[in-house]
Amino acid sequence: MTARPGSPYRDALTLGLFASILSGAMIQGGLGALLPYMGRDMAMTHTLESLHITGLATGGLVASAVAEAARRRLGRGRVLVLGAASVAAGSTALALAPSPVLSAAAMLFVGFGLTSTLIAGQVLLAALHGVRGARMIGELNVSYSVGALVATAALPLVAASVLGWRGFSAVPAVLVAAVVLPLVLVGVRRTATEATVAASSSGGGGGGRAGLAPFVMVLCVVVEWGFLFWLATHLTSVAGLSTADASRATAAMWVAVLVGRVAGARLLGLVRPGTLLAASLVLGVVGTVALSVVRTPGPAMATGVVAGLAAANLYAASIAFVIAADPERADAAVARGSLLAAVALIAAPLGMGAVADVIGLRTAFAGLAALATVGAFALLALTRPATPRAPGAPVAPVATVPAAAAAPHLEEEP
Repeated sequence: MTARPGSPYRDALTLGLFASILSGAMIQGGLGALLPYMGRDMAMTHTLESLHITGLATGGLVASAVAEAARRRLGRGRVLVLGAASVAAGSTALALAPSPVLSAAAMLFVGFGLTSTLIAGQVLLAALHGVRGARMIGELNVSYSVGALVATAALPLVAASVLGWRGFSAVPAVLVAAVVLPLVLVGVRRTATEATVAASSSGGGGGGRAGLAPFVMVLCVVVEWGFLFWLATHLTSVAGLSTADASRATAAMWVAVLVGRVAGARLLGLVRPGTLLAASLVLGVVGTVALSVVRTPGPAMATGVVAGLAAANLYAASIAFVIAADPERADAAVARGSLLAAVALIAAPLGMGAVADVIGLRTAFAGLAALATVGAFALLALTRPATPRAPGAPVAPVATVPAAAAAPHLEEEP
């Protein structure tokens, strides 16, 4: 049996997918706030702390590398179940970990599960929701932001209670068991999770140029995480602000990220993904220039807001762009982009840190942002639609369900 458009089974699967991302984000997005609490129970050097971040990135890298093979073997629905179960396992392992090495190993499961869910889930949303697919991808990323913000806000309260930080770490596992898996399992059984994504006149590109779309995603993610990783450090080491002022500016950035993602989810239903990417990159240029000249707390807060708005939609819009550019091979294209982005997120911060030690953070940050932004604009121009969108045409991929949509997995593509 397959779900009809607008059926409760499709909606249950969508809700379960949103809850799955929110659950994983509580650990991944809240890790920075969680590490100091963990350090009180388990003595950690900065190297061991960073090993947790590396664990997340490595798990995501593995998930990206096997994503297409797993989708062909298991189908998107089973990949979603596997992703949720992996997040639950990692959350439980983190709560029980007796040493930093084992807690870092737990991050591998969280990174693997969350990335697997994002890759399969975002393509599935585009297939199930038709013209609303791009907007749903934006809203999925809103759910990640909500999970990260909830974690940051609730962690001090839960950690101070009898549950402690270990109890907080187990919360995602409870959410997965009580909410995510029931919704996803019902939805997967009754929904055509192998529905394909058909081309629309708003596609990101045409012909062989569609292969460039994943590289647009990589460059946009580099710009996004440049702000998310380096804003506070830039404000303290370059602008000379206090850690408290830098923290307030960072908080303003994350609020702007959430607001920007809510607005971006609406815009993705109205404009082409490439248009939203271009607008976000322009904001990134403004934020980079402002960051290089800011010296006082007030402008630093404003810069944080601009940086947050610039970073907010680069990931979601780039995913929608990749899907629209090559809808017939959307799963493979998103997996390829995610793999390249994972490698970039491991290499880019290390590379910029090494360059910053030689020429200074201000020059290194501006240089990396300029290269990534110019490259992204160039690739956006190369993958632009071949023909203008007709009036009234959909702005997102339109779902089509093949006769074999209910099969456990897709047949091999030629």
